[in-house]
Amino acid sequence: MKPVCGFAILLGMENRAIVESDWQAVLNMMPMDLEDSARAKLALRRRREIRCASDLLRLALAYGLCDFSLRQTAAWAALTGLGSLSDSAVLKRLQHADKWLGYLILRWLQDRGLTTSVPGLWVRIVDATGVSEPGSKGTDWRVHLGLDLAQQRLATVELGGPQEGETLRRHDFSPGETVLADRGYSQRSGVAKVLEEGGHLVVRLNWQNFPLETREGEPLDIVRCLETLDQGEIGDWDVQFRVDGRIYSVRLVAVRKTEAAAAAEQKRIRQGKRSKGRQPHPQALRAAHFVFVITDWDRETLPAVEALELYRLRWQIEMAFKRMKSLLHLDHLRAKDPALARTYLYAKILGALIVDELCGEALAFFPWGFPFFPQARQPLARLPSGR
Repeated sequence: MKPVCGFAILLGMENRAIVESDWQAVLNMMPMDLEDSARAKLALRRRREIRCASDLLRLALAYGLCDFSLRQTAAWAALTGLGSLSDSAVLKRLQHADKWLGYLILRWLQDRGLTTSVPGLWVRIVDATGVSEPGSKGTDWRVHLGLDLAQQRLATVELGGPQEGETLRRHDFSPGETVLADRGYSQRSGVAKVLEEGGHLVVRLNWQNFPLETREGEPLDIVRCLETLDQGEIGDWDVQFRVDGRIYSVRLVAVRKTEAAAAAEQKRIRQGKRSKGRQPHPQALRAAHFVFVITDWDRETLPAVEALELYRLRWQIEMAFKRMKSLLHLDHLRAKDPALARTYLYAKILGALIVDELCGEALAFFPWGFPFFPQARQPLARLPSGR
């Protein structure tokens, strides 16, 4: 038996403990309408052997969280006294459970406070990851997650096809909402969509695919601009970008990393290019010394140091993905049937939420290599003359 997660090792908890020795504790975490919702979502159609919602949930978690095959799930159900089922009977019950499990995930998150503002802002982090079906070498599904910063919990869960890549255009945002996103979302059309819908953002940039201008309309050499910063110095420049002839005003906020953090990023870049038989671009190696984001918030509402601190918390969702993919084996699907695949993925996600609650771990990471607080106010760099 494999541990559920690295943190769970410290607690002596294993995958099967979730559906065996710890089951009553897990059941106590579930929404009060467990039985009613299973009936409303048509998850329980035949009550032979699996007679109640808690038994169906236990069966789904055994299949998804413990990575049992259908035959192994049936054998486990018989051994634990859950019911005498064939593998085809397990299949039929799990095929009808996907919508219900999706509902349970959203209820779980709603019960734990999705709408808490952080810090004084209404914040949503977005990210996505691909998963593959058995025998596939490509991406067959994409799981899109959102994270509530105040609670450090997953706030939205969406399952889409492989064509739905990382883009802010696939999301709808409310006026006043602040979106945090990584470099995969640094596309001008998506950023423009957020701003046109009345939202705000803090998005990390790639140096090569998001051309910026000075407020005078002159092209900005981003890397040259960044290299005016000393280590630990924060840059905050008024810039703009264009989409379909329309101009959008934003700020470019950056900080120079420590040498150790920069070296680690350069190593990652070289390894990635080496695997493709290429050499890294010199500009990419220079840009690796910095973390830089854009935001449309004014300096009074979101000072530069707070914009960077806010972006740092985006790594929480990255860690949530890594936990689910690497530790709960979310990187591959066991099923090709769409309904069964959704049940499997939702069971994985719900299992990860359960593990998070049982472990109660807080994650911290500084992509530039050092904390800002407690510290004196950081010096701000000015845009070099003529750039």
